[in-house]
Amino acid sequence: MRRTLIAIIFATLTSAALLLGGCAKPWTHPDYSGKTLDRKFKEDSLKCEVQAGEMFPLDKHKQNKQFLMCMADLGWNYHPDGEGITFRTKPR
Repeated sequence: MRRTLIAIIFATLTSAALLLGGCAKPWTHPDYSGKTLDRKFKEDSLKCEVQAGEMFPLDKHKQNKQFLMCMADLGWNYHPDGEGITFRTKPR
């Protein structure tokens, strides 16, 4: 129970940091595009964040490594130069 709670908190904080920072997500997937790509990224990244948090609740370095491996296992490609999914806000 405690591990699950820690994993959920970690996933929520990570997601909030990405949204508030407005940074690019360096991920692509060959099978998805458009809204499906966004939806599947959210689903798969949350699943991998929870899995990594449960496996290594106190080691952020190992969590990050596990997260990258999990996403790769689900077919996501990592692009450290930021050419993947980006969040864009609507102009006011």
